[in-house]
Amino acid sequence: MFEQEQDLEAGKVDPDRTSDSCGEPATFSSDRFLIFLPIFLTMILGSGVLFISLGDTAYGIQFASAIGYTAATILYTFSANRGMQRYLFSCPYVRSQLPRLAIRHLAFLVALFLLITAGLQVRPHLSQWWLTESGPRGMPPFIVGVGIACGSLLLTEIIANRSLLKRAHAESGDSPKSNN
Repeated sequence: MFEQEQDLEAGKVDPDRTSDSCGEPATFSSDRFLIFLPIFLTMILGSGVLFISLGDTAYGIQFASAIGYTAATILYTFSANRGMQRYLFSCPYVRSQLPRLAIRHLAFLVALFLLITAGLQVRPHLSQWWLTESGPRGMPPFIVGVGIACGSLLLTEIIANRSLLKRAHAESGDSPKSNN
């Protein structure tokens, strides 16, 4: 942390960071905290409550999954996790990409819905081994497999979204790479 401040004072700039206000190193912001707190709580607590309350209803698991998936997509696409660049909603290049990100997200939600629905359709035809709790966490292999598939879908969307935002930022002329 102090090294970053020293680098900024010495005029050294991280090539992945930009010279505009949208690419400044992340600092605590109460506004940003108030935006991401409900998203985080929805992802963890809200989707858990929805899984419990809607798990036995038609399409309840798909609905609860879509809520948690959407919250995770927003959180990990726009926030500065593990030193990655943050993308502020107020940045012009981010705002210009929101319609494209929304359409892309709807397509991923359809894929998530189909994935979970197919898994639930196949479940009654699986051998008992797939449905029996096992392993260190006591989860059935079927649940682990569906979780890995959904997590892979989520990771794919987040990487694609961040790549789109990085390209939009570079094309906006605010990136040092585009000034060369």
